Amino acid sequence: MIVAAQQALYGWHLALGKVEYSKVHEWQHGLVSMRANGFARDTIITVEHPPVVTVGKDGHSENFENLEMKPIMVERGGDVTYHGPGQLVVYFIFNLTRRGRDIHKFMSDIQDGIIMTLASHGIKARKDKELTGVWVGDKKIASVGVAVKKWITFHGVAFNLSTEMSDFNSINPCGLESGIMTSVEKLTGEKPDMNEWSAELTKNYNSIFETSFEPIDLESIAEDVESQAGGYGV
Repeated sequence: MIVAAQQALYGWHLALGKVEYSKVHEWQHGLVSMRANGFARDTIITVEHPPVVTVGKDGHSENFENLEMKPIMVERGGDVTYHGPGQLVVYFIFNLTRRGRDIHKFMSDIQDGIIMTLASHGIKARKDKELTGVWVGDKKIASVGVAVKKWITFHGVAFNLSTEMSDFNSINPCGLESGIMTSVEKLTGEKPDMNEWSAELTKNYNSIFETSFEPIDLESIAEDVESQAGGYGV
C-alpha cells in the first residue's frame, strides 16, 4: 500500500533590512488582507527599524509619560516598547486556521524560536509563566506582541541583538523597569551580525512551524501589498 506523503508547507520570508516602522506597519496590513483572501502565503518579515516607540492596546500612559518623541499607537497586544538599531524585529502574517487556531501555542512557538537561536550561541534563555517574552535569567531579551484578525496574525517579536540599552530609559518597556532589558551584545561582549542571526532564526522557524519560508523580493508583490494596505479594517 502506498501512503501519500504529507504535503509540505511553503511560506514567504521578506528580509527588508532597515525600514521605518510606519511603512512596515502599512505593509503588514496589506499582507493580512492578501493572506485572508488567499493571495499570499504565511509570511515572516525580518526588519530593523530606526528609533520608534509603539504602544499596544494594553498600554498605560504612565509607562511612557517621560517620552519626548510621539509614540505610535498600534493594535497589537501588550504595552509600550521601543524599536531601534541593533534590534531584530520579526513579524508573522500567518493564517492560524491552518494551524489549529491555537493562539497560545503560536505565541509559545514564537518564543521557542528565539530560545533555540540563543541556545546555539551558548545563551540559556527561557519563557516566564506570568510575563511574555524571552528571558535570560531575570533579564528580558525579546518582547512579544501580536494581533489577530479573523485568525490572521500580524506584529510579532522584538529581539535585542546589539540594541543600545539606554534607549529604553524613557519608557517602562511592557510596563517593567527599563533596567530589565538586555541584549546579546551585553551578555556576550560581542556585536552580533544582524543578517546572520536573522537567517538562523528564520531557519529555526522553518522547523518549528514545519514550513519552508522561501525568500521573496518585496518588489515582486509591492503593488498588491500597497493596494491592500488598510483595506482589512485593522
